[in-house]
Amino acid sequence: MMCWKKAGLIGVLLFMLSGCQSIEPLQHTNEAEAESLSAVQMKELPFQHLHFQVQYGQKNELYEATYRQASGKEEALIRDHMNGVRYEGEEALRELKMKLNDMSIPSAKLNETYVNELLAAFNLDDDYQRIQVDIKLEDGTKRTFQKKK
Repeated sequence: MMCWKKAGLIGVLLFMLSGCQSIEPLQHTNEAEAESLSAVQMKELPFQHLHFQVQYGQKNELYEATYRQASGKEEALIRDHMNGVRYEGEEALRELKMKLNDMSIPSAKLNETYVNELLAAFNLDDDYQRIQVDIKLEDGTKRTFQKKK
């Protein structure tokens, strides 16, 4: 009889310990998400407008990213037609800011080197059919790059 009580007590203790371990990673995850979100909200991109479109093969194999900033309000949209992914609003803004955070401001003219940096930032293949990048900097300067292969 005494063995059953000890076995039951050990089982309860193990259950409690395993429950505590499963809660801890969730707390760390939520804290990490809150930190990354607040860091993203503080970052400002050096663009008034950015539109980035890459086509692979067929017309439906398209990746598009758009960012707009006007009167202190930011908007973003990402459409990955190849993988059926669409980000809008805060989610798209967070994704864009994370990808563009380390990008430099383009030089006087958009060139292939800068476009390759964009492709790398978005983790896209450089074996595209067509690419178009339109940027409007904070000072109102517009820059465009288009290329067909």
